[in-house]
Amino acid sequence: MKMDQSDQQSALCKLSDIGVAGKEVRVNTDAGVHWLMIFHREDRLTAWQNACPHQGRALNWAPDKFLFSEEGLLVCCHHGATFDLANGRCSDGPCKGAQLKAVEVVVNDGEVFLKVNQ
Repeated sequence: MKMDQSDQQSALCKLSDIGVAGKEVRVNTDAGVHWLMIFHREDRLTAWQNACPHQGRALNWAPDKFLFSEEGLLVCCHHGATFDLANGRCSDGPCKGAQLKAVEVVVNDGEVFLKVNQ
């Protein structure tokens, strides 16, 4: 997902809005609408395009509702693929070995923004 200066007009969300289960946010770009998922765990913020590599479907089952395995892996609600939030890699399921598309974000004054390519 290519970003430019015009894409960073407002915050995606407040850092405090990202619960343990993650946050889904909508981003409008020149290329169209993208849905992102942002997770804040162990003082680490990660963001990914909300699209399973298997079929491109959203991983959540409802807004801001993501499934997790007992081991803390993100689970696609459609076909059970599991993803490590540290690196986005699928460890099991129909797209084993594939990877989520990472999105760079930054925190400024308690708000989360897309990191703009300079």
